[in-house]
Amino acid sequence: MTRLPTIVLVHGMWHGGWAWERVATHLEASGYPCVRVTLPGQDRAPGDPTFRGHCDHLVRVLGNVSGDVVLVGHSYSGALLTEVGDAAGVRALVYVSAFCLEPGESVASVNDAEAGSQAGKDDIRQIGDYLVIDPETAMHAFYHDCTPADAASAAERLTPEHADARTAIVSRAAWRTVPSHFVVCTLDRACTPEVQRRMAARVTSSSELESSHSPMLSMPEAVANTIVKVATEHAS
Repeated sequence: MTRLPTIVLVHGMWHGGWAWERVATHLEASGYPCVRVTLPGQDRAPGDPTFRGHCDHLVRVLGNVSGDVVLVGHSYSGALLTEVGDAAGVRALVYVSAFCLEPGESVASVNDAEAGSQAGKDDIRQIGDYLVIDPETAMHAFYHDCTPADAASAAERLTPEHADARTAIVSRAAWRTVPSHFVVCTLDRACTPEVQRRMAARVTSSSELESSHSPMLSMPEAVANTIVKVATEHAS
């Protein structure tokens, strides 16, 4: 019997592995083992909270997974997929409204280059070395198609993010050598659909969901189905 790949799920800024719980439930019901990564950060996992620290953490996670991997990133973590997503065993990348960057770009340089984001530099606050986003701003920018209870619950769980995560420049582009799929969220208020489509044009294939920035919360089954499709297409 063919062994299914492990799905490694990486969250965006301010979030944690909890954001992928519903998607993982659907994937595991289909037989796919899942790893929900929680990146180092304040009030989160221990370790280096910078972009480099996040990359190193993800490489360690991937090194502990035996067999094939489909690596899935949401929002900011697309930068991590871009930098280290060609690790051994990774058969495909899935960018969910995620920053599929060119070398020399950062999350900030791409998202702030065009007006329209409601989670951009003017919508977040810096306190010391960390960025915070207020719950009301998050609910409007990230979760507007979620139930009010889900939106409020998610906003309450957000944690500060090191400012370096937003401004760090990627040096590599794993999507050039690893088959990659981009999920465009057409109702997104945090990373506009126009910006997403420009990044989606860089990779192997793309699809669209009529979703906010957080389809893993508002339509987890649809996200899981897309991941399964990519996993099936690129099974070794």
